[in-house]
Amino acid sequence: MSTYEDAQQTVDYLRSYGMDAGRLEVVGAGLRQATRHRIVPVARLTGVGALQGAALGVLAAVFITLVAETTLNGLAVVVWGFVYGVIVGTLWGLFRGLIRNRPDAVITQVLPTTYEVRCPTDELAVAQTLLADATDVEDGRVEREVIADAPQHKTAA
Repeated sequence: MSTYEDAQQTVDYLRSYGMDAGRLEVVGAGLRQATRHRIVPVARLTGVGALQGAALGVLAAVFITLVAETTLNGLAVVVWGFVYGVIVGTLWGLFRGLIRNRPDAVITQVLPTTYEVRCPTDELAVAQTLLADATDVEDGRVEREVIADAPQHKTAA
């Protein structure tokens, strides 16, 4: 199957006919290595940083007006808190954006190209019979050829 959701639909179909879900497995097959650059727009991070800085600056300014004695009135303290918050938040967001978009910041993942549904050997004939008689196979909701041998789990004695 090409997607995990297709394999899960096949498992759900087999479960609806009484097969034990604990003995069915969805396994990724045909693994491939994928590398991608994690690109986050610097402008977006800078803008988000400016908004967060503004919010923190206003909160700090309100706290200062409530607690400390200043020569400025309360509105001036809030405005200066907002301004300093925007400046610091903008710089913080800009540096975060520049660090995240470094050329060496590459993410490497191992991804399956297909998925298989596996079951134990003693239930293989039942699963194949259920899938062979499935009316959902013609609809494309369940695939027929995906059942294979599942590895036996060893229990510690």
